[in-house]
Amino acid sequence: MQAPGMYSRSSGDHQEIRSEKMFEVLQGKEVVVQAKNAIGLLSDLAKPLAEKGVSLRAMNSEVCENECIVRLVTDDNLRAVDVLNNKGLNPKEEEVILIHMLHKPGMLKRVAEIMDEAKIDIKRIYATALDSDDRCLIVLHTDADEHAIPKLDKMIS
Repeated sequence: MQAPGMYSRSSGDHQEIRSEKMFEVLQGKEVVVQAKNAIGLLSDLAKPLAEKGVSLRAMNSEVCENECIVRLVTDDNLRAVDVLNNKGLNPKEEEVILIHMLHKPGMLKRVAEIMDEAKIDIKRIYATALDSDDRCLIVLHTDADEHAIPKLDKMIS
């Protein structure tokens, strides 16, 4: 199984996936665009990505004063960055932790408890799932992602 925006925790082009039926922790990247907030900005992002076949796995957007920050987890970050660069949007990639887990009560609580026990500060978190889905995707960034991943891996064991 290949995860969106994922890259290897080891060297080379090989992808290391910690997997179990219930839980999967991956180091990945999100594509980030910062632009002046305006009606139609989302359309300006979504249309060229769709036209080039880039699928969005998760998205987060926030507006602070007149600036908008859009965060995208895609199935093809290389293509997404190229498409958005061609539109003059100057995207960048930022490291995140991608957590695929069962979509059921208490799972987010466990992630939060693990971060709390490890004294790791959650800087950003967003998630996506449908009621009909049995799994969800949590996108997480902490003040110590490299330490958070092994702690979260313990949920597997």
